[in-house]
Parts: sequence; structure tokens; C-alpha cells
Amino acid sequence: MSSGSSLPYRLRQNKSVDRELFLGLLGRLAATLELENYQYVGLGGPFLEDFRLIHARLGLKDLVCVEAEENVYKRQLFNRPIDQITCVNSTLEDYLDETDFEIPVIIWFDYTDPKSITDQIERFAQSISCVPVNSIFRITLNANPTSLGTPKPEELAVEINGMERSDGQKKTIQEWRLDRFRERLGGLFPNGLKPEEMTFKRYGLCVLRALYLAVENEILKTADRNIVWALATHYADGQPMITATLVICQENVQPIKDLVENWEYHSTPLSPLMLDMPALSTLERLTMESCDDAMDRMGFELPKSDMGEDPFDSFKKFYRFFPHFSRVEL
Repeated sequence: MSSGSSLPYRLRQNKSVDRELFLGLLGRLAATLELENYQYVGLGGPFLEDFRLIHARLGLKDLVCVEAEENVYKRQLFNRPIDQITCVNSTLEDYLDETDFEIPVIIWFDYTDPKSITDQIERFAQSISCVPVNSIFRITLNANPTSLGTPKPEELAVEINGMERSDGQKKTIQEWRLDRFRERLGGLFPNGLKPEEMTFKRYGLCVLRALYLAVENEILKTADRNIVWALATHYADGQPMITATLVICQENVQPIKDLVENWEYHSTPLSPLMLDMPALSTLERLTMESCDDAMDRMGFELPKSDMGEDPFDSFKKFYRFFPHFSRVEL
């Protein structure tokens, strides 16, 4: 679930922006839902950065970090920044099965293994009925299309002049991936997906659609609760990832819905925020923050990433959350 060798979130700028958006959402909900009285359950990795911020920004005092890898668990005990964090050596699934939540909870299902995506989506959706109303769920899923596998060269159509041509039997790489995606998701596979969506930029949107349908279908089975989608993102710091956050409500969702939908960053799995922040020097950043005509002032364009978003537009949307990095010598 987490990796002891993974970089801290603060060193991954798109994930850092994503986390700040999540904290911003929680801050918006804090007074109405009295979040300081909630429990927070998540997968903190070896450095527990999320837990430190959740405690500092929102005042939560009941925090549970779940970790399946024993060595990472030991590092968490050593690195634990506050004594309000309880570290548990367990899988998230086992912990949820063994716990009866008596108060509303914030749970971050922070997954990274793409091969288990079907089980991950199903577990997320099914857990909605197992926690008190007003709980908040957040999920992270790997959205790299290469995780669907690598076909043998003889299985694919020949590429001619940069265009893939099929002979009627062999498939293009996108067609091959679509078949693998259908096999992996089974009954969660959304109707209407096309081969051209099996790309680095668009595959995450397909995963979000599958997640949306699974949750909406699960809600139809419950008579006493509903959900409000609050935040969804798609980004890549090396690995493309998607996230989605929802609030579990009583049948009357309007109070929470009004609060969430009036937030400027409100987004859903069907219309996620694309986080594609450019790598910038300090001078470039200061120029882009202070000028409406930054590209004219700078006199050059910035390269696009594989996500394909305009770097100037991306920065303008999310500059308030752009992380500041500095080197400190001890």
C-alpha cells in the first residue's frame, strides 16, 4: 500500500497541490461538521506527513495510521511526530473489518497497486454503509495504462508512418489495453469506453468513471444515506494517479451539497480537476505570480508534460497551492 522508498508528498508538486486541495475542502467543511471531533484513518507512509498536517490544520486528535509492511510500520513508530497518532500494523481492509466506528470518520483509501483496482473500488464503495453518517471518504488509485500489461509485438497491428494500421485481426495498443481493462474491471467496466481513451492522459478518466458507477450503484442499495461528491483530481508525478473525495450524508444532502458546490474547486469523478503544474525556477514562479502576461514577459514557452495541459493555465488555476521547495544544509 505504501512504500518505504517513496518520496515525501512535499517533494512531488502535483501530489502536494492535490493534498492542499483536500485540506482546503476539509477546512471548508470543518465548522459545519465539527471535524475536530472526527477520527482520521489513513496510510501515512514512513513519514506521516498527512497526519501531521491533519492535526495541525484541523485539530483532530484521534488519528490512526494503518501499515501492512512491518519495516515501514517500525519507521512510523520512530518518526511519529505527535503522540495522538496510533500506528497499527495491519492491512487497511483488515483494520476496517475489525473496527466498529462510533463517531464520524475521515478515511483515506490511499492505494497504489493497479492490479488490485477492482477490489479497491469495490471496497471503497461497500464501506460507505459501514460508517456513521457525515463521514468523509477519499480514495487514491493508480491510473497508469501501462499497468494493464505489455502485449507481445506479434499481437499488435503494424505501425506505418506513425499510424497504427490493423489487418483486421491484430489490434492496436489502445484496443489491446481496452480489452485488458475490461477483463480487469469485470462488472465495473463502464459502457461506451473507446480504445483512444486508453492513453496516459485519458485512462485516469476511465478509472474515475468506473469508481463513480460503483459508488452510485452501492448507494442505490442503502435507504438511510446518500453521498455528495466533493473533489476529484487527475495528476502525474511520474505515475499518473486519480483521487476522489465524497461526504456520506443523510437522505437530505442539500446542506452539504450547497456548501461543497459553492467551493471554487468543487469537482466530481465525471469532471475532475487536472493538476499539471510546471517545473519552475524561483524567478519564473515569481514572474508568473505577479504578471498577467507572464509568457510575454518571460519571452519563451514552457514545455508541456505528458498530461498535455497548458503550463501557464495550470499554474494560474492552482498557484496558491504550489509548494515552495528549498535546500537546507544541516
